[in-house]
Amino acid sequence: MGKQYSQKELIIIAKAKGWDIDETRGKGSHVLAMKPGERPFPIPRKIKPGLLASLKKRLQIDD
Repeated sequence: MGKQYSQKELIIIAKAKGWDIDETRGKGSHVLAMKPGERPFPIPRKIKPGLLASLKKRLQIDD
């Protein structure tokens, strides 16, 4: 299944991979990851397994 990541860890990984994090554009506890030429996506505080798999694929995390 792989490692479980928190919102904070995913934000750090996204920033390292060139994504900009906008904490004002997310809804509630979500933050928005944006990158020129890419579709923006939200990173929620509570991450279920299916969403985590999607985020890991989007951020190209292999574990």
